[in-house]
Amino acid sequence: MSAAGTAADADACSRRSVAAGEPLEGSAPLAGSWIVIEEPGPWGREALRDSSVPAQLADFLEQLAATAGTRAITARHAQRRKLHDQPRNVWIANSDPTVPGGPQLRHTMVEQLTEILQWELQDLADGKLPDIGRVVPTPMEFICTHSGRDACCALFGRARARQRPQSWECSHLGGHRFAATSVVLPFGAVFGRLGPMDPLDTEHLRGVSYLAPALQVAEIAVRRSRTLSALDPLNTRYAHRTPDTEPSAAGTIWAQVSDGHGSSWSVRCESSSIVRPASCHADASEATIWRAVEITANRPDPAKERK
Repeated sequence: MSAAGTAADADACSRRSVAAGEPLEGSAPLAGSWIVIEEPGPWGREALRDSSVPAQLADFLEQLAATAGTRAITARHAQRRKLHDQPRNVWIANSDPTVPGGPQLRHTMVEQLTEILQWELQDLADGKLPDIGRVVPTPMEFICTHSGRDACCALFGRARARQRPQSWECSHLGGHRFAATSVVLPFGAVFGRLGPMDPLDTEHLRGVSYLAPALQVAEIAVRRSRTLSALDPLNTRYAHRTPDTEPSAAGTIWAQVSDGHGSSWSVRCESSSIVRPASCHADASEATIWRAVEITANRPDPAKERK
């Protein structure tokens, strides 16, 4: 049974989201890059502010989110809950596959979290990671267990974390009504409605964080129709767009999805509205959702076929 289906509280946002028919697809938070800071807690509602993270670092990371599209979260592990003056783990990731170097996750240890303030992070908006630590060769899952934000994350996230000791707990990812939720770095692949033993597959994929919601939906539709994994690299963009102009938040969009091997697909997505809860014990509100309604395989590129 899915996590959402086992909630004891009838007012739990995860149950109400399922009852409202809210889709997972297109709900991933937006971030082209990520910074994950080991902070064993406790975490208040705002993990960066309501914890022992230095205020000047929290200021810096909030500014980085605004200027570089970088999302900062805190993380902890059951085996490292009493750190005292021990060095802390820090991870930094680029998720966007269209920038030079593609998705990459780097890891280092710091004696003081304020060391992060000295890193060269101004190029994160262009997907350029600082040359710190080492490259992590295998993807990592961070599972939201942020009880200070929502009870569903505490209940379902911790149930999953207990069964996945190789993963780390993390603070709020956005969309606790989809608990349990997690993000896999460096890819920025965000998953939801995960039970303790559920796989990280396309049925649980909310989207990749470097794409807008409509493009997240288009890409997931291709992954499912072509039986691609949730982490296979794809290049997804708007098919019809003038320079510096984003499509409207509602209506119809066409997306172009390609796999880098000569295959590509055109996907038509349409928007509609839904009334759903934002969090536990909160009133339901109206939101825009997207659905893929048409997928067309494009003719192969002869030049790429000859390679």
